[in-house]
Amino acid sequence: MRSEEVEQVIKNAKERATQLLIETENCAYSPFVALLEALNIKASPELLAVSIGFAGGLSGSGHLCGALWASVAAVSIYMKKKIDMEKGNKQASEPFIAYHLELHNKVADVYRQFINMFGSPNCKDLNPKFDLVSPEQRKKCTVIVRKSVEITLRSLLGDSK
Repeated sequence: MRSEEVEQVIKNAKERATQLLIETENCAYSPFVALLEALNIKASPELLAVSIGFAGGLSGSGHLCGALWASVAAVSIYMKKKIDMEKGNKQASEPFIAYHLELHNKVADVYRQFINMFGSPNCKDLNPKFDLVSPEQRKKCTVIVRKSVEITLRSLLGDSK
């Protein structure tokens, strides 16, 4: 994919994630749906529903940021499909972890970039008052969702800025 195409995919996905965040107020569902759409991954309503409970750092517990969870999940799905295609679904010929090593490396890359940008993977650190209603926190969560989408797509599509 050319650089201009990558930029357009990222721009569209960030806008889609923002729109969904406004509609659903769910920081995990919004980027997850936007990422799967941007990566042309078809998902059942049940698969999309998996993301719902991860908002607020696992249903409000303050743990792993929902936007980061969405990135990890989307990277895992995308890379699993890519690896299976490249290796002809011959997982039995090598240990599970070795077969999926590229997937783990890509998740680790996205995770590191997120931590470098925001300082923590945890909702309780990113939103210490667990404020989900103030305009200030809504803006902050929107920035996190948008950057998470961008980090993920740059990592997967190969245009790292």
